[in-house]
Amino acid sequence: MTAPTSDSNDVPFLEVLNGTPYSLPSEAAPALVEMTKRLRNVRRGLDRAIEQARRMGLIAELDRAHAVFTVFESNSLEFEGPDLAGTLDAIESTEGQAVIRSLNANLLPEVLRRDPEAFAAIGLEMARVVANRYVRAGNRGMSQSDLRSLHSIVVKGSWYAGQYRSFDAAIADSLHKPFPTYAIPQAMGDYAAWSQKVFSQDLAILRAAIGHAWFTHVHPFQDGNGRVARLTTNVMLGQDGLPPAIVKARSQRGQYLAALSHSDEGGDILPLTGLFLDTVERYIGELRKPRVFQKMFNEIVQRRGDSYFEWYRSCVRDFLERLGTELALSNLTLHPIDEVTREVFNQLRRDAARDAGSPAVLMAIVTDDNGQELALYQTRTATPPSRTLQRPEDEEAVPAIRFALRNAPYSLSPWRRARATEVHGLQRVWVQPDRPVRLFIDGLEGQTQQSVMTGVPELADRIARAFAGEFMVPREYHGSSRWMSRVNGGPG
Repeated sequence: MTAPTSDSNDVPFLEVLNGTPYSLPSEAAPALVEMTKRLRNVRRGLDRAIEQARRMGLIAELDRAHAVFTVFESNSLEFEGPDLAGTLDAIESTEGQAVIRSLNANLLPEVLRRDPEAFAAIGLEMARVVANRYVRAGNRGMSQSDLRSLHSIVVKGSWYAGQYRSFDAAIADSLHKPFPTYAIPQAMGDYAAWSQKVFSQDLAILRAAIGHAWFTHVHPFQDGNGRVARLTTNVMLGQDGLPPAIVKARSQRGQYLAALSHSDEGGDILPLTGLFLDTVERYIGELRKPRVFQKMFNEIVQRRGDSYFEWYRSCVRDFLERLGTELALSNLTLHPIDEVTREVFNQLRRDAARDAGSPAVLMAIVTDDNGQELALYQTRTATPPSRTLQRPEDEEAVPAIRFALRNAPYSLSPWRRARATEVHGLQRVWVQPDRPVRLFIDGLEGQTQQSVMTGVPELADRIARAFAGEFMVPREYHGSSRWMSRVNGGPG
């Protein structure tokens, strides 16, 4: 097989795959070229954004906020630890600072006895600080000792802390069977040796995705594998001069689990690569608007409410419940996946005029008995409908809901935007908080506006007609049924 190469600098993409369980076919070449271009833009944008934040005197505050988000989101993916405000309180408490400054993991069990949630936050922050030491050590990857040290901090107080699994294990709601115990030391030795190799900077995101997927595939520890894997991912990114990949627990859990399923069952690491690339681009977008990001962080920590956001979220939940009921009449099943958080909601409204950097939230997947799937995802506002002239448009704007179909294998995203002709003329939908709540349906024939009560049956009928034969899923993909049951459970 000929290695896919970049059309600009002839980057040997398969160099980073040597010695790993993964391979990429020639069909992956377009996605790899896209990855390279985006990563080069990331590096250019990162330098400018850091310099701007430094000139404004905000770099320390931004580093603090991102550190707290890193700990909070990683714990939340496992349903561990306190909320964001509680995470900040625990880390910056006198007790927490004493543990973190001394890097004395032996102090952690005492914290555990008094406050298990604070223990989860302080322990992971201490492990993050230790991981950053590995970053500053240069591009040397991770040794087995490094990995066990991080694990011993993350699960300090457990009998298995810092030790590879001593008996075989299974991952709940997953078809993947982790490595047997006798194979773990050799597998982790191969992993550590590979991680210490030096590769082209154009391979940084791919390297981090391979490292993450490989680590979780082996599943070397009894517990804490997900948190250690995310730490090692950020070590690899940091060693390559990139910011951490912070996967959002509430708005990206589904995408994350789907990407891990693709890598576990099909060896396709590109969806995870694409997700990490998205998170790094988002990080830079936050650096470009440091005052906005700082304000958002402070508002969340202070638990300040946003009545319009809460109203919108309630309306969307009601919309999905009604849509699921209507779709069931056509033997279709709606599976809620991720939710827009206040942070993402505001970002989607701010980024209405930009394509780059706007997150897409996989809100639900509709399935039928034949294995066909249609995704609903929330993205930037994109010309939101106006319900009244009495309020400024930026205050009433809501994210657009679009439709997506399964992408071909070996793509950076497992989903592609559906063409209107594939989903019975549907283009976009908006759930607009109002009295009554309105549903705007944007189709090839124009835009209609109805109450949710009358509009949802029409939308469900059009989706059912699309399932009747207007699209088909590609072959050789790993269906969502393999990972959707894990959305409400931790990744490991």
